[in-house]
Amino acid sequence: MAGGYGESMPLLVLARHAHTIPAAEAGTDDFDRPLSDAGQAQARRMGEHLASLAPAIDTVIASSAVRTVATAEAIASGLGAAPAAVVKDPSLYSGWVDAWADAMAAIPADAAGAVIVGHEPTVSAVVAHVTDGGASGQVPRFPPSSIAVFRLESWDDLNAPHVAGAGRPELIRHFKE
Repeated sequence: MAGGYGESMPLLVLARHAHTIPAAEAGTDDFDRPLSDAGQAQARRMGEHLASLAPAIDTVIASSAVRTVATAEAIASGLGAAPAAVVKDPSLYSGWVDAWADAMAAIPADAAGAVIVGHEPTVSAVVAHVTDGGASGQVPRFPPSSIAVFRLESWDDLNAPHVAGAGRPELIRHFKE
């Protein structure tokens, strides 16, 4: 895709899951909370938007929680991939920046693009870490169904210790209800 996100430089998308049903209302624990109807629509819009920006994204990773898997499956579907293609990483559910750094380091070297879907406050901390290593002390707030899009020189930018300050987001977007 000339002049767009589909260039040869890899694309990294860090995302927060879409809107959920509160645990008390859903009658479940936090891990098993499903997406709300609005969240399902948000997740579809996230996938459609990413497909319009970067149709070559070929790797989708998610925390193994129900809401992140559902968000990632909707994104994968929007990108034209089967929901089964989503890689579920249990360490992203309660893990901090180091768990995300490990997930980013595991992205295949030949991947054109990758989406990682997780939870707050970790998504904000990871975006700050990738942006400037957290040096600014400013951590962006990521409401449900938000994305940060990074263009990287190569996936090697994400290999520790280089992940800190690997790049600036080209786009931060929230998909409102």
